[in-house]
Amino acid sequence: MQQRKMFSKVKNIKRDVKLLLRNIYESVLYRFARSRRASSYTRSVVFVCMGNICRSAFAEYLMRSITEDKILSIESCGLNVDMRTPSPLEAIITSKTFGLDLEGHLSKGLECCDLENSDLILAMELWQYKKLVELFPHKKENIKLLREFAPFPENILCNINDPFGQSEEIFAKCFSQIERSIHAMKARI
Repeated sequence: MQQRKMFSKVKNIKRDVKLLLRNIYESVLYRFARSRRASSYTRSVVFVCMGNICRSAFAEYLMRSITEDKILSIESCGLNVDMRTPSPLEAIITSKTFGLDLEGHLSKGLECCDLENSDLILAMELWQYKKLVELFPHKKENIKLLREFAPFPENILCNINDPFGQSEEIFAKCFSQIERSIHAMKARI
């Protein structure tokens, strides 16, 4: 039993180190690839992640909860959504600790969001940013990574890693990163 716990800890450490190294590498790539021009007028925001069941869904619900301007359009969607899927239990439970309820959320694909008319499209990871730029090259200046808006030094790294399949503790860390990034972003737009 003791050996199994030790093996599990080593496995988690290896996973965390691998994610950190990937994030450092991709952060450097993103700094060179991104558009530095800031949007001066933002009325429409779309959050994008892989499946729209954890990160982008939480970001949409949080942004809606802190935005008093009813005209602002806030949406979320996923790059790989084949069918509408609810958020996992860990996301639902963790979102409640932030005062949000993802229980009724169902995932949406890109086709369900108005990306063409969006002023700001915010992805969670570099590969998603690259895919969005590939799909919407004319919108490159409007596509950013959400973590770019996080307070320094947290914004040095660019990815907000996917918590899917992880513990509620990992979801809480992820949702906290999203929360800090959104509050800082809201202050700038």
